[in-house]
Amino acid sequence: MKKITLLFFLFFISFASYSQMALEGFENTTGPNLPSPTTPSTWTLGTGNWAVFDNGIGTNQRWGINTTVSTPPLVYAGTNAAYMNRDNNGAGNTSEDYLATPAVNIPANGQLRFFTRSFTNGNQGTIYQIKIAPATSPANQTNPAAYTLVQEFTEDQLTAVFNVYEEKIIDLPASTYNGSYYVAFVMKFTQPTTTIGGDRWLVDNARITPKCLAPTTITFSSATLDGGTLSWANPGGSSAWELEVIPATATPTGTPNFTAGPTPTKTLTGLMPSTAYKVYIRALCSGALPGDPPVSSAYTAAFNFTTASPGLTCASPVFVTTLPYITNTNTNAFGDTTDVTQPLPCAGTVTNYMTGNDAFYSYTATSTIDINVTLTPTGGGSGLFIYQGCANVGVTCVGGAANSGSAPRNVIFTPVAGQTYIIVVSSNAAVQQTFPYNL
Repeated sequence: MKKITLLFFLFFISFASYSQMALEGFENTTGPNLPSPTTPSTWTLGTGNWAVFDNGIGTNQRWGINTTVSTPPLVYAGTNAAYMNRDNNGAGNTSEDYLATPAVNIPANGQLRFFTRSFTNGNQGTIYQIKIAPATSPANQTNPAAYTLVQEFTEDQLTAVFNVYEEKIIDLPASTYNGSYYVAFVMKFTQPTTTIGGDRWLVDNARITPKCLAPTTITFSSATLDGGTLSWANPGGSSAWELEVIPATATPTGTPNFTAGPTPTKTLTGLMPSTAYKVYIRALCSGALPGDPPVSSAYTAAFNFTTASPGLTCASPVFVTTLPYITNTNTNAFGDTTDVTQPLPCAGTVTNYMTGNDAFYSYTATSTIDINVTLTPTGGGSGLFIYQGCANVGVTCVGGAANSGSAPRNVIFTPVAGQTYIIVVSSNAAVQQTFPYNL
């Protein structure tokens, strides 16, 4: 992964007192010299002058640069990472070692994002802190007393695996941080005995960027046998998203298996019929400045949806693939999804025989041989209707039979080879909402 420091940004630094902090990978420094244990040092980087200082305890070690090549890697990307070694503080003494950014403007919905890892397995008692000081005075950059705590991590909290880099994301809300600030990485350790203790700290690819806002108000529509359409609100104005779609009982992995964009909608395919799923969605946003890598929002909470069952809608029918075809079932196995009125020529009556549960069947003709469709209902008030495709359901029928009686309904029609026909079994809900039948 190549790190990029933009020359125009260096130029911008020269005449602006502060700016939004672009990606900093610590590539253009070898670390500070230590002229004296109590003198702050400066790193001149692409994002400005970073300060290295401490609280005067454990002064033999300061923040530096690690370039070691190892497995697992000590550098997240490029060839450099900021590195703080452990020191012998003396029994009962607490060291605080600071690596502070130049003055940066924290944007609305700002976030500090950085990659990090520790060095030694097991909790050695080190505390890793993020602190902020107002950039109202240049002296505040190297004054520990000017800083207030934003967030801290124990060694166990810093990463899931001690020697594997992990991205940390810390919100910097405008309600608290509005203006120019110094942001410091502080390694803190209280040494319990005279023996050197604690762990180290590695930091790489740090940046301050506007927060990427997660989608809201997820909806699911147009369910099909193998999917349907997800839509969501887009509060952050993103144009790309990642989705993890898994069975409703599965545990999320955090790894997306679908992408979407540029509009906040995704038509899913390839799922199983009659199956409950859940989806987690996150937005992808551009970096704060040109050359910055994209950032992602947090995933949404789980949103549950179910694919269609065969026959539930015209878009997800029971497919009749060979003739003859015979089925014995009940419309209670389907749903009341389509209450349009059948065209008058279909049944010769204005009474609507499509207000009960509806069962949809689809057949694509392979020849022009006449087809005989017979519905044998149990009870009265049912209807059998044949349409040429879903667009014609309730509009124009090929044939139909419906009445208040319980005799078989029979329709014979001559198909067009290659044409798809929709056969609908339904009822007048005032007579019976559902009924058993043979088709």
